[in-house]
Amino acid sequence: MKYPNTLDLNTYRAYMCARHLNRDKSRQLDAINLDWDLNVPEPLKILCLKAIADSWMTVPYFRELPLCEDRQYLLDLLDLHFPLENLCARVRSDAFWKRAFHHRWRHFVPIEVGSKPWIRIYLEQHLSETVEHLKPTDYDQEGIKKIVDLCSPFVRELRIERLQPSLSDNSDHVPLDVILANLRRLQRISLTYDVKDVGHNFFLGCATITEMDVKLMTQGLERCAELTEFRLHSSKLEPTMMKRISAALNKGCPNLRTIAFPHCRCGDIGLRAFCEPITPKSFPNVREVVLTNNFLSPESVQELTWRLRHRKIERLDLRLNPILTEGAIFVMTSVFRMPLQDLNLSCCSIDEQIEEYLLMLIRFNNTIKRFDISSNHLGPAMGERLLQRVYENKTLQQFDLRNTDISYDVRAIIDEVILENRDPHSLHNW
Repeated sequence: MKYPNTLDLNTYRAYMCARHLNRDKSRQLDAINLDWDLNVPEPLKILCLKAIADSWMTVPYFRELPLCEDRQYLLDLLDLHFPLENLCARVRSDAFWKRAFHHRWRHFVPIEVGSKPWIRIYLEQHLSETVEHLKPTDYDQEGIKKIVDLCSPFVRELRIERLQPSLSDNSDHVPLDVILANLRRLQRISLTYDVKDVGHNFFLGCATITEMDVKLMTQGLERCAELTEFRLHSSKLEPTMMKRISAALNKGCPNLRTIAFPHCRCGDIGLRAFCEPITPKSFPNVREVVLTNNFLSPESVQELTWRLRHRKIERLDLRLNPILTEGAIFVMTSVFRMPLQDLNLSCCSIDEQIEEYLLMLIRFNNTIKRFDISSNHLGPAMGERLLQRVYENKTLQQFDLRNTDISYDVRAIIDEVILENRDPHSLHNW
């Protein structure tokens, strides 16, 4: 008897209590042993399904089968090594694609599965893995386009966590123009031009993003009309690159909601170059801006807040930037013009001089729900005054004050106060 793939193995184990069952084999069949029927002739229907599975490459019957249980039995018999083109064209079963995913990536746990169909999860991981392991010298435009065309109807998100470095003098990576241009339904993209492992051919600068890399990437981005989230991280970006990316996103991605450049070290000049092509009508739907660890100064933060003042920004992340107290003041005075809900100013070299503006923010702002100002020198005296203002704030739901020289006892009381602002039904999200 074949164990059904749709039945959870843990459910079977939970309801099976072997020690309480009568195992007198001379009188009855052993129902616990799945191999008890090896000597029993198989029904004709099962033999037909096995024949269909064996010859599925030439006669790909699936939808022609009238009963759902017959289709499911056939999916349990299908070889997972059949060509992906045939499987994508004929099979949509979540149970089959989940089995195929866990068979191919045994130690990989997909994130944010939710209600995603497993064929989408499988093909997104397949495309990401193909691009990440493709060497620039082995790049074949026709071959990669064939793979992208196969995955395009299902792929909504693309995560590239590394790209193979080039061994030639130009250091260009795999071109992304064909890949991005043909993913017409792409909504979220996360890229890095970094490397994860070091081989015999490693040399300093092999993982550096080049002007040609950015040029080809932006040519593909201009055709991603449905893109809502763009993240480029851990890649050193020059001002000319930032300007080119800004122009491409502004031209081809009208629905963009998230712009993120964490750990890209663009600096003040790079941020100004990104803002140069931006007009008051640019990026009307942007809700999240992430600029973690980009060596930003107070002057660039002032320009950034001026650019964002008329946009409905809900999340702003400036952690690990030396914006000092002066830059933090620009941010805290501008949040009253934006419906900001999440503000991160962790590790920004802020000192006690921020007290007046911080107290004003806590008292009068009624939109911020999450505020991180940890790892800044606020001083022990500010804790008591913050506690008084927190009692007046009924919106703040998370306030991170770790490593700010505020005593643990005061921080514990503040946590208890803001805990009352949270919805009891949504505590699992924190």
